[in-house]
Parts: sequence; C-alpha cells; structure tokens
Amino acid sequence: MKLAEMLNTSTSYIGEIEINSKVPSMEMVEKIAKALNIEPFRLFLDDFNRTGEDTQITDNYLENLSITERQDLTKRILALISNNLEQVLQPENR
Repeated sequence: MKLAEMLNTSTSYIGEIEINSKVPSMEMVEKIAKALNIEPFRLFLDDFNRTGEDTQITDNYLENLSITERQDLTKRILALISNNLEQVLQPENR
C-alpha cells in the first residue's frame, strides 16, 4: 500500500506487477526504484536463485561501479528489456 501511495498509483496495479500480470513502463520501473531507493537494475536481479560465490562476485562488482557506470548499466538493461518487450508484443508478420 505504501509503495502504491508513493507512486500515486493503485494497490491493485502494484499487485498485478508483483504477480507478473502487468508489465510496468520503463518510467514506472524508474519510479519504483527511486521509491525503494535502489538502482533500477536491482529490480531485475533474482536474489532467490543467487547463492554462494556468484552472489558475492556480483555484489562486489555492482558495489564497485561508479555512479556513471551504474547509470549506464541501468540504461542498457532497461533498453534491452524494452526492446525484448517490443519484440514480444509485436504482432507476427504473416
């Protein structure tokens, strides 16, 4: 409820994002990350499947990035996601 309130959106919309029935816009991804005080790319990391040494290496890599490098990485990830979504959502050319 608090997140929805912070984003000036409905709790049902946030719930639909959580259960993958809605795909947020890139603008909404950035708003969610800002509200959570995290870099947007962190929303796409699957912490539940990361274990052991891989987690430590990834965390060290991300923590050692400069602000500019983090912003660049975030932009690249968002662009990739956006391009993939556009391909998935385009009607097939038959």
